[in-house]
Amino acid sequence: MSRNNQYSIPPKVFLEMGGWRQPLMMVDSISDYKYGENGFVKVIKHITYNEPYLLGHFPDDPIMPGAIISEIFGQASEYFSFLTDICDIYKDTYGEELRNLCNIHSKIHDENMLNIIRTRRSQVRGVLAAQNLKFKDIAYPGDTIEVISKLTFSDNNGFKHYSVSAHVGKKLISQGTIINFRQVK
Repeated sequence: MSRNNQYSIPPKVFLEMGGWRQPLMMVDSISDYKYGENGFVKVIKHITYNEPYLLGHFPDDPIMPGAIISEIFGQASEYFSFLTDICDIYKDTYGEELRNLCNIHSKIHDENMLNIIRTRRSQVRGVLAAQNLKFKDIAYPGDTIEVISKLTFSDNNGFKHYSVSAHVGKKLISQGTIINFRQVK
């Protein structure tokens, strides 16, 4: 377990960071984050028995739809880029580097950080553009999916390519590449 797992982002701020609301919010928490080279984000999605998309997806044998796992990958990747954005802005503005979730947590109630988050969220639009995923196993209601996203490269047209993986416990259920398009207004 990472020592960053003890830190979380308050729900109100967490909602301000993402462009999603229920029933399409596919990330329950950000459990770890590392800034910079070899950076990553780790997010958690708990699959509850009453998820609306499970009602029609194999009703007699409900499983987590692959398209929803793709959405978790896309949202996790956007959170990674957004956290990196706010760390970059904070460093440029205040000269202090925020390297991990613990550092971000220490500043999260600061009005300066909240203003950075709100301003950046109003400037950025990100959408899932493409995916190349392999599904190796199934996730069921009651499972917890842990997703890791790492930026592999960005191109000049606003596309960000991420290496992603999803685990339920130690079991790898999916991995591949997600490409998000991010546009600054």
